[in-house]
Amino acid sequence: MQHRDTGGGDEIQVIDQFTKTLSSSGSGGGVSLHFDADVAEQYELDPDTEVVVDVVEQDGDVSFTIDGIPAGFTHEELENVANQEGWVVSDEFADEDRDEWFVTYRTESDLVEVEIDSEAHVDGNVMNNVVIRGAPVDVTGDFDRYDSICALAQRNQLNVSVHDDEGVWQRLRSAPAGTADDVGGEAPDRLTFEQLSEAAGQVTVRLVCRQSSINTALDGVVDTVRRIEDVYEKVEGFTASDTAQ
Repeated sequence: MQHRDTGGGDEIQVIDQFTKTLSSSGSGGGVSLHFDADVAEQYELDPDTEVVVDVVEQDGDVSFTIDGIPAGFTHEELENVANQEGWVVSDEFADEDRDEWFVTYRTESDLVEVEIDSEAHVDGNVMNNVVIRGAPVDVTGDFDRYDSICALAQRNQLNVSVHDDEGVWQRLRSAPAGTADDVGGEAPDRLTFEQLSEAAGQVTVRLVCRQSSINTALDGVVDTVRRIEDVYEKVEGFTASDTAQ
């Protein structure tokens, strides 16, 4: 992790750095800067993205800064979007002296919560400080509902968190509860699911998406919330009363 002093007392945190060669652009002597596909995907850039370029002079050196990158957002921008979407604060903490904050919103449907921590780095490493979760759904003994939710989640690029009140699934995966219970390619099969249902009083699943705020646009957060709510709507026979208490 690098820090750069701008000379005015403000410190810039360098979160990424790479070297690029300018390419010819058009026939008028112009040049262009190409961002590879992985960088464009990481910072949500596309051919229609409009950015602001500032030419900065400092102590005789000239540099370019690019603003308007879709990824990343401020606390104020988050609050504005939350108000527009009708999200309600369910938990909040702020330390103005340290410029740190934490907030959890619940959607109007009460089916999704959005948890965001201002701390985007731990020990210099980028962390997933944006967690979007659907409400836990009771699937005890109902493999068809469980299988349907997993299939819908996969089509919507969402993970499924499996939990049982006896901690059987966590033990099977040799992981502490709440740390590695997201289902990727290791969803319990029918036999394992039936064993979980028999061994535990309740088995629940919830849709989960974890992201880093510096690589996430608020539009993407809203889109994820809507995709989670859409999955609930598509689960056959599902009603809000099916969510676990």
